[in-house]
Amino acid sequence: MHKIVTRSMKLMAFAPLALWLGCTPPTDPTSKLIDVHQFQYDESTAEYVVQGERIAESKVKADMVNQLCIKCHQDSAAELKDSVHYGWASRNDNVLFPGGGAHGMIDRACGLPASTSLINYTSDVQLDECGKCHVGRYLPMVEQMLVGSFTEMGLTDAETQAARIMDGGMDCLICHAETYRSYPEDAALVANFAPDDARSPTAEGYARVARDDTDFDGDGQPDPLIDTDGDGEPDTPLMMDRDGDGTPETPWPTVAQDRSVEAMGSIGMTNDHTCLRCHEHARTGYKRGTLFREGHDVHATSEAVAALGGGEGRRCVACHTATHHKFKRGDNVGGDLMAADFEIGSEENELNCMSCHQTQDLNPVYHSTAHLAAMSCETCHIPHTTGITYALWGHGANITFGRSDEGLDTLRITSDHFLDDGTDEDVNSDFEAYKTEPTLMWFNGQVSFLAQPLTLRGTPGAKITPFKPMANGMVFDARFFDGIMTGNDAMDGQYQYNAHSMYRFLAGGSNADVFGALDFLDMSPEEARQITLNDFMSENPDRQAMALMQIFPNLTYFEKTAFGYVRYTVGSDSPWDEDKDGYVDVGAPFYFDMLSAANNGLRAFQGFNGPMGLPADYAWYPPFEDESNLISMKVPDGTLIKMFLSMQAMNLPPEQQPGFMQMVANYPAFSNGITLGGHGVRPKEQAVGAGMDCKACHGTGGLMDHPIPVTTTVLREVEGFGTFEFPIYRWRYYNMHELTDLGLLTSDEEVVAGTANVDIAGDATYVRESDNTIVVNYMNPAGEGSYRSAENAESLAGTDLTADDLSFNGGSWMPVLEPVVKTIPNYEVLGYTAEEMLFLD
Repeated sequence: MHKIVTRSMKLMAFAPLALWLGCTPPTDPTSKLIDVHQFQYDESTAEYVVQGERIAESKVKADMVNQLCIKCHQDSAAELKDSVHYGWASRNDNVLFPGGGAHGMIDRACGLPASTSLINYTSDVQLDECGKCHVGRYLPMVEQMLVGSFTEMGLTDAETQAARIMDGGMDCLICHAETYRSYPEDAALVANFAPDDARSPTAEGYARVARDDTDFDGDGQPDPLIDTDGDGEPDTPLMMDRDGDGTPETPWPTVAQDRSVEAMGSIGMTNDHTCLRCHEHARTGYKRGTLFREGHDVHATSEAVAALGGGEGRRCVACHTATHHKFKRGDNVGGDLMAADFEIGSEENELNCMSCHQTQDLNPVYHSTAHLAAMSCETCHIPHTTGITYALWGHGANITFGRSDEGLDTLRITSDHFLDDGTDEDVNSDFEAYKTEPTLMWFNGQVSFLAQPLTLRGTPGAKITPFKPMANGMVFDARFFDGIMTGNDAMDGQYQYNAHSMYRFLAGGSNADVFGALDFLDMSPEEARQITLNDFMSENPDRQAMALMQIFPNLTYFEKTAFGYVRYTVGSDSPWDEDKDGYVDVGAPFYFDMLSAANNGLRAFQGFNGPMGLPADYAWYPPFEDESNLISMKVPDGTLIKMFLSMQAMNLPPEQQPGFMQMVANYPAFSNGITLGGHGVRPKEQAVGAGMDCKACHGTGGLMDHPIPVTTTVLREVEGFGTFEFPIYRWRYYNMHELTDLGLLTSDEEVVAGTANVDIAGDATYVRESDNTIVVNYMNPAGEGSYRSAENAESLAGTDLTADDLSFNGGSWMPVLEPVVKTIPNYEVLGYTAEEMLFLD
């Protein structure tokens, strides 16, 4: 076992590549001073003048905070670094997460981007780099790594220098500048799809679309950032060792920020425009699909809301009030990525509809005591969502789908849907093309790490709440089904668990030490290595979730640079983009290599080895040997949460257990734990049941009758635990080339008009399925004996395909293992009978 002894990084000192010129007062009488914010700028010398001091613009581009901002805002840098906007993670006891700890966008592999910022903070300027929106140039944990590195280099002021570099990378302007370019005018590396006018966000929804890789002054060389001789001036650039030879040779990758004079001159308070630069609540194609814009949210144009926020254009902060760079979020904004500035359950974080709307002022005809007790306000007032409900990643491509009226994820999402041309007409068409009803679930703020509510009817504090349905077509280790076992430290080293489970990646070897050092665990590394399946019965939710990882196949954190494709955009210099517009070409015979991407992701984690005191060759996880080691699975199927809820049933009185278990049986498939939030609130005339139309809920075809997919299961006895449900899966094969062309050649306006059909259900041109099924027994995957690879003859039965037709063998058909589902009315998911709910039929 390797012990972590230091947080150091092997950043080597390089000879200075540029001189750092000091500032001297100008003597040129032709100086041209202009007012910029609360200071001046000399156009003739490219210097800022602050309180009589002259500061070179090149210094500001490298370090705006220390050179300019803190001269007036002394506490702002520290406040920002203590915020969720900077840290991207926080503790949240409402999220059942393996090992507890501080979680958020740092380490969570959301199904939409399908990876984490730990290895994809920067990837390719053409792709969805996490750093395109983050307020810092670097991941937050880089600071502690730099401290260790600089200490190892013999620098006596290691902490000061590390803090200066991190502070210099903070981008105040992305939130505070009304005018902000998505790429600087002198940017050397800009995405091919970047708009000519450099507007931010771009049509794709990115705040930034350029890279400078620490060459902030644009002279073609990385800027010096480290002061190695102690004279107070940086003389050495920040480099990375990318080839593993022990010598840093690559400039540190950084996303370019707009630090132009024009941006400086537009500094002001945050407003709706600056918030929506990163938060994609005013455009379709991503996340919740509830829009905060005119015609979609009554608050978006409300004068009363603007007044609460401090004036026109400040409606976001009317609800999400800010104090010292911390924002009120609310406890019930569900989701596995849910991080908050204030403690969950605290008065500082309390935010809901009743924060403004008083119960006594509501129309009692609609807002009856029974309705208010059982339902959240959003259930009636946010009646629709839109966009992606299934993001599929696999051997060859990334394909996205929306949900059909039949409750199935079969509507191919077009490339047009992801682009906002800036007009209401375009966005309205995008919304209508994939509009769907939400999934209604009981919710009290608690969700699993798979974004699934942990509540059923009767759970204290739970109300019926609308959620964005979301299935994740993620890439897992197929070797999980081989049933090979390995051990941890439990039972004096005699305990065995699945060698290709998620637990091994989280706690195997020294991995738990690293995750503990990064504050991702609320248990010690030693405790993490003592976990057994018996902890599934523990009263400690951190231990429960970690035990669950022993029966969950390992999720692949693949590297986007190597994969080279996201939705319809391709990586730099892609052979499948001949016209160089940043998008895959119609008819291109593409194949995006998931095997290389997965192994590159494992190598990327080895970048933590040096900083964490591990041997350079320490392997986090066994590498993938061929394509058969990787499997795309549509998850979550719901059965793991059913296991968790079944454990809760054991604590109920015997007479209550049958009814509870019936509700467990109807728990829906896929993630339904992303609340629609407080956006997309329709005027009361468009709320569910408006005009006394009670059948909108309590009649056949109404909201409560909306079809929801539930996974088909079989019962298996598990020794020591009782009877569990296990899911039935089936191989589906998607024609990635035909589906991509369909999405490229179809507009959302055509979908709305009915002149184009994007529903691929039953269309053998686009999708085929196996005649045979597979039982996924998470407790004993090999013992079930039904797993077969995608190219096995039994798997291909009924498809008219051969192994040569599959994507990783040079064909067009991408295999995905998907749960076999049936649909049931939403009221059954909620635990109601037809007689209780559809009483107006």
